Amino acid sequence: MNLPFHIAAVSVLTAAYIVIFPVALGANIFLIFIIFKRPTMKTTINYLFANMAAANLLVAVFIMPYAVRSLFAADAWFGGVLGQISCRLLHFAYAISIAGSILSLTAISLDQLYAILFPMKWIVVTRNTRFITLAIWISSVIFMTPYLAMYGIREMAGEKQCVYIVLDRIIMEIHFSFKFVFLYAFPLALMGILYILIGRKLWFRTIPGNIHSIHRQAAELSKRRVIRMLIIVIATFALCWLPVHVFHMCAVFKPHLTRNMASYWSPLIVFIGHANSALNPCLEIALNRKSRAEFFKLLATCRTFSTRCFRKRSERRGFRDSQINMRRIGSVENIKDRIAMQRGRLYDLRNQGNTIHSCPISLVRFSYHNNVEIES
Repeated sequence: MNLPFHIAAVSVLTAAYIVIFPVALGANIFLIFIIFKRPTMKTTINYLFANMAAANLLVAVFIMPYAVRSLFAADAWFGGVLGQISCRLLHFAYAISIAGSILSLTAISLDQLYAILFPMKWIVVTRNTRFITLAIWISSVIFMTPYLAMYGIREMAGEKQCVYIVLDRIIMEIHFSFKFVFLYAFPLALMGILYILIGRKLWFRTIPGNIHSIHRQAAELSKRRVIRMLIIVIATFALCWLPVHVFHMCAVFKPHLTRNMASYWSPLIVFIGHANSALNPCLEIALNRKSRAEFFKLLATCRTFSTRCFRKRSERRGFRDSQINMRRIGSVENIKDRIAMQRGRLYDLRNQGNTIHSCPISLVRFSYHNNVEIES
């Protein structure tokens, strides 16, 4: 089998995808479930985290399997109308997931800014959570609509491939520059400024009144924990997607740099971006106290359920073994009875009709003085 990449790279990356795929799938589904089912989790910031989890699910369900397939078949695809539609929708879903994630992070940052710097205005913002969620996904679809025209099926070397079909270099430069600036650099710069303002408010302000109030200290610590969690999540997102954006910019503006790279660098860089879909929910669960408590509660429930199943299985197995032993004991007793009946030591008292007959065995009495048998 001719692989498009080195066999070692294909093996390592396939194993890595096998690890992160169930993590991304399970962690994001769990996060969405607890946010919508647990009353204590229904907050503005958690709803925005649910948006990110939905975007990560798009990557896990559609993009990761396609990436694994690309390790073995590169860009090979099937033709026809179905091939064209599936190729375009696949890359469109990929682009929507990236846009939805970065816009959700930006909305979370703005939410925290209003909550800490403008608490009275924040009350109005929290009432519009559904509107914010709808705006994020509509904006993502609008921004990424050009992807439906930029990818398609092309026949190369007698093989149909799902590839980037824009040939005009100027359009390519505009497209990737727009994506880098508005879906990576500018949102991250804006979030950096917002968190500098938030950090200045939280860590370098003088609290009026009784600074030793237990409730006030607890509120301050809670806000600081949330901000730390958000900074870690955003930094992880930025680091995971930075290689992808740099690779795309080099491929457009400095193509000789990417042509001289080893072939395995391209899937490796894409994998790092995909890994964010598994890291992001894990960080949110580990760094959020309520999410962490729900996770441990789920583990306890699973442990209890597995213990009950094991007990029931053991009880059924023990009952089945006891029945088998009883049958064995019964069969042994039957054998003993038959042997005794054959030797003339028992009567057959089973009912035959309405009359009880003795067993047709000649009963004898043995003499202890000689070996002569005397009939009764």
